Amino acid sequence: MASFDKPIGEYPVHGLMPKQDTQAAAFMKKYPEYDGRGTVVAILDTGVDPGAAGMHVTTDGKPKVIDMVDCTGGGDVATTKIVKPTEENGVQIIQGLGGKKLIIDPSWKNPSNEYRVGLKRAYELFPTELVRRLKSERKEQFELKHAQLLNEGQQKLAAFQKEHPSLSGNADEKLQAQQADLEARVESLKELIKSYEDPGVILDCVVFFDGQDWRAVIDVDESGDLRGQPCLTDYRKELKYHTFGKADLLNFSVNIYENGDLLSIVTLAGSHGTHVAGITAANFPEEPALNGVAPGAQIVSLRIGDARLGSMETGPGLTRAAAHMAMNKVDLANMSYGESSSLPNDGHFIRLLADEAISKSGCIFVTSAGNDGPCFSSIGAPAGMSASFITVGAYVKHAQMQAEYALLESVGEKPYTWSSRGPCTDGYQGVDIYAPGSAITSVPVYGLNRLDLKNGTSMSSPNACGCIALLVSALKAKQQSYTPYRLKSAVVQTGKSVNDPLNVGFIQVEKAWEFLETYERHKDLDIMFKVGVLQNGNKRGVYLREYNETNQVQYLTVRVRPTFMGETDPENPKYNLAKFEYDARVALVASESWITVPDYLYLSSGGNAFQIKVDPTALSESEFHYGEIFGYDTAAPERGPLFKVPVSVVKPTVPGKGSLEYRNVEFGPGDIMRRFVQVPEGANYAKLTLRSKSNVDTCPARFMLHLLQLVPKKSQKDKQTYTFLLGSGSFGDSNSEDQVITVRFAVRGGLNMEFCLAQFWSGLGKHFVDLNIEFHGVRLAGNLADGQGLVRLEPQVTRLDMVAGVRKETKVEINTSFNKVRKYLRPTEATIAPLHADRNTLPDSRVLYALVLSYSFKIENSTTVTPRFPTVMNQLYEHFLAGVFGIVYDANRKVVGYLDVFDHSFKLDTKGEYTIMLQLTTEDENALEKLKSTICELDLNIKNVNFSTYATIKDVFTGGTISKVQLEKNDSKVCYIAPPLKDQQWVPKEAKPGDALVGKLTFTSQKVDGGQYQAIYTIPPEPKSKDTTKKDSGSGKKDNEDDKVQSQLSNDIRDIQISYLDKFGENSPVQQVLLSKLEQDYANDIAFLNYKIDSIWKSFGGVIECLLSSASSSSSNDDDKKLKKLTKEKATEIIELADKILNQIDQAPLLEFFGRYQNKQQSDESEEIKEQRKEIEKKAQQVASAFKNKTLANACILTKEGGEKETTTQQEFETNFKTWKQWKSNNDDNDLVVTLLKVKRDQLAGHYGTALKAVEKYLSDSSIKSDTVSDVQKAWTIRQDIYNDLGWDLWHKYDTKWSLIRRPPGGLARF
Repeated sequence: MASFDKPIGEYPVHGLMPKQDTQAAAFMKKYPEYDGRGTVVAILDTGVDPGAAGMHVTTDGKPKVIDMVDCTGGGDVATTKIVKPTEENGVQIIQGLGGKKLIIDPSWKNPSNEYRVGLKRAYELFPTELVRRLKSERKEQFELKHAQLLNEGQQKLAAFQKEHPSLSGNADEKLQAQQADLEARVESLKELIKSYEDPGVILDCVVFFDGQDWRAVIDVDESGDLRGQPCLTDYRKELKYHTFGKADLLNFSVNIYENGDLLSIVTLAGSHGTHVAGITAANFPEEPALNGVAPGAQIVSLRIGDARLGSMETGPGLTRAAAHMAMNKVDLANMSYGESSSLPNDGHFIRLLADEAISKSGCIFVTSAGNDGPCFSSIGAPAGMSASFITVGAYVKHAQMQAEYALLESVGEKPYTWSSRGPCTDGYQGVDIYAPGSAITSVPVYGLNRLDLKNGTSMSSPNACGCIALLVSALKAKQQSYTPYRLKSAVVQTGKSVNDPLNVGFIQVEKAWEFLETYERHKDLDIMFKVGVLQNGNKRGVYLREYNETNQVQYLTVRVRPTFMGETDPENPKYNLAKFEYDARVALVASESWITVPDYLYLSSGGNAFQIKVDPTALSESEFHYGEIFGYDTAAPERGPLFKVPVSVVKPTVPGKGSLEYRNVEFGPGDIMRRFVQVPEGANYAKLTLRSKSNVDTCPARFMLHLLQLVPKKSQKDKQTYTFLLGSGSFGDSNSEDQVITVRFAVRGGLNMEFCLAQFWSGLGKHFVDLNIEFHGVRLAGNLADGQGLVRLEPQVTRLDMVAGVRKETKVEINTSFNKVRKYLRPTEATIAPLHADRNTLPDSRVLYALVLSYSFKIENSTTVTPRFPTVMNQLYEHFLAGVFGIVYDANRKVVGYLDVFDHSFKLDTKGEYTIMLQLTTEDENALEKLKSTICELDLNIKNVNFSTYATIKDVFTGGTISKVQLEKNDSKVCYIAPPLKDQQWVPKEAKPGDALVGKLTFTSQKVDGGQYQAIYTIPPEPKSKDTTKKDSGSGKKDNEDDKVQSQLSNDIRDIQISYLDKFGENSPVQQVLLSKLEQDYANDIAFLNYKIDSIWKSFGGVIECLLSSASSSSSNDDDKKLKKLTKEKATEIIELADKILNQIDQAPLLEFFGRYQNKQQSDESEEIKEQRKEIEKKAQQVASAFKNKTLANACILTKEGGEKETTTQQEFETNFKTWKQWKSNNDDNDLVVTLLKVKRDQLAGHYGTALKAVEKYLSDSSIKSDTVSDVQKAWTIRQDIYNDLGWDLWHKYDTKWSLIRRPPGGLARF
């Protein structure tokens, strides 16, 4: 046995789930029964797995997860179709929505004997990482089975070629066809596997009412036998869940809404939510050290992450979650989700949380700050959007480092580098408290791990939430009243100082409990004091950041107003008396000398205002300065401030000559360098050069470079961030060359920019860095570019007035290119209706309305599209609507993709028609009325189109182009941009008049992250085409023209009469009279004979239906079995009518004409030849049509059985088929009838490989449009039959599944 100098110690388990540093462990040791029991915590996340480790029971034996709700609608299954069972072979059978027979369990109680059926693709329910794993595993299994088929096909082909080694063009036609068939089978198998995409499991869903509850059964193993499967009801009623299968190990529960019409299958959108719940409340009875912070708490899982969008949260999900919290009165809620917001403190969801869930229902809402640090003001949303929220940043302690990260050496405790910082853009502090930002705890079973490490503010928030749950548990146990405002005051005011620039402390449970006990009788702790600063609007703090603000003394008015719990609830005015009785004599104290405030303020429930003075003029540049104004109750100053006003000042450095340099900046683990720079007016982009030097040997370390400007009412979603490794490889050697990194990024002139470079908290070693920042810019004079950097170009020539406002630009490279076509779509339909009340009722009893907008478009080639709705996009938490969600469908109603408020691009491989349906929801019906005309901007990717640049307008038409110019500082220069005027065909074929080309206008060939100017060019109207019609009024042709007109009139009368035959009732007296007259007048007329042929086909359902009925195999579906088969008598009649047509046409002159003048019209043909060609082509079409009908008639009565008569018919079929092929137009090749004829011919010969090839060709050439959908669906059915004929059961099952996805039997997917 090996011996070690250092003894092996116990694993530091306490660091896996941090509780010591927050005093949570000490608090529970002192008060073991205050461990969260009695509290209910809502987890707004990706969903919580009730089967995960630690998610079974609480410390006092109660169920851990007591409710599970999918707020997104991603698990919805429409179950509106009602079926009744029949008995087959002694078992009760119902037909599922997809046509499968389902055996029901005789033990089920169903008084009505009615069952509702639905269908759902499992992959629509599964989290992305699970889908990825399953697809990989299933593909591997599928490929093994496919390889066997391919091997068999290749062996048969090799054996045939060995038996017939020298087949040539003169070889037996049957042998050639046989070889072609075998080759087609091998080729088809090779092509099929290239396009393989696993359809996954298709779930049959059954819903019924047992007399007391709605219940659901799901065929998780696709067996069709539902006996023994669990009958689930709403999870909260029985707390039961099930698992899809052993391969996925994904647990699910159900909720049933709308009187059984809607089944919600509640699954997970990812592992994140279970991990969050584990931090807050996991309970491991066998190993308590792994427990979450509050193991006695119970969990309500509110899934807001939508698996359809890769776990992105959506407005509808957020609204339902907030309403559920408010109406079900949960004690606490944790939300470790967020996005950047363009507004700091407004939005439908934010108001719903603050006014209903918190203020009225008393829920304590804890949320993560975000992971967009380390810049200041990088805080996301909903973090900090209301003073009633508790926003948590992420901190790393030594216990976490030791147990979770396996670092080579210890580093200092600090906030995680990526943890978002305040203040909010309106000056509010933003982050309220720090908590441990990592843990190794519960994850879902499907991940195949029991525990896992995750870090982020997503982990610090549930840790803090668990800490607060301990406090609530204690308050409840002692029957001590509390409010969310009281708990927030206790947590924030007792936080341990960690020397944070904004005075954010680290959560301390015991200290907070002491505070709550000490000040139990202080009613003002149940009041939230709203602070408003009149600084360019009503702000929640003072934030001086821009150059003009920070270079003069600011006199500002601050208003403070006490707000009471539930004061917005007129039906429960219990706080009115408290308002009357409230007053406070407040002492005002400023923490910094550069802030001046009055001494005192009298405060009543109506609030009061006071003036402050902020003098930033003497503060140092390029640093963040923070102070606070505190308001203390002079009667009890020891309890801490009633309110505080945060004051932040960032005084930028003004760069000289458009550049700045910082030399020899030293970095160690977690060190952050911040520089605040006033971006010069006229700058478009900056070039930053980082040069890393190793003065001593060092190890590689990860660095983060963040760049942030605060643009009013613009989110930071697109801010520029970079991550790179310094000191890797030889760059870590002190004798090596310098490591140089250069980046270019867009900037907004006139605004302060924070340049933030940080060595990652766990990055070891010392690193020395030089930074050089150069600003560049070409400003466009006049009104050509708007405030968003958008340039709209003129139809022919656009003048650009360029100015270099920052420096001399020696190499301005002007480039205008477009890579998208933008189509503007108006809604084809707009409907407003109230949503069902079950899930869409707000806490104030109002029901949400939905506006559904439909947009139609079509594509001619494979492309990528991006739909945009500018009026309702790029806003989420700050959105004025309750929800925005969209679905893109093809003409077959298959879902192509999903939309929310951010851009989503879709690759459309199939040409055809598509529909976008957008649902907007809110309780304000009037707002929806105004949104009925919302325009969709649909961007289609195209090949690059480049416009040219010219020195003068004359050069546009006579001279050459320019590509580079030189600009002196502040000098103006003019150039002209024009489309390729010489090429009349330059406009992309996808673009039509009124559409726009979308691209960019740049002034450097170097890549600039974030871009420069966006360019838009509107396609002008097309030029009018010249009228080339020749008019000839010569009297010599007059008589001939009259004869033509007379003949045309006679033909038109005949055609009208024929057309009216179908308008009269079938076999009606009027129809019979007209038919007799036509028989008398036009007995042998080709048009009338064709009508009679068409009538026979129609009487049997049409040509395609007749062909399908004759080709249907034993595996065909029930619809095929209902088709009428063409009788031999009627087939003979069709052949006789076709022969009558052929007997009237002399085919020799037609062949002679085409032999002399070719099949296609030549450009130099005379008018006489053109006229002759028209007549010849008409007759050729009639000949082709006649032979086609003969061939079809033969095909419809042929079977595989054979026999003497069959042989004769088959010979006729072959002869007619070959003759028709000589006459048919090439345009017929993609006609379904033609394809089915080829298939029938091949099937009769047993050549299923070439039959499959014909169907695949038809499908690949087809567009999915409203007028072709039916034909395409029939081709899919034929393909399934051919797979069956080939014995390819593998592909038959595969295609059968895909048919349910390609054409959903339940219709359009629900929002």
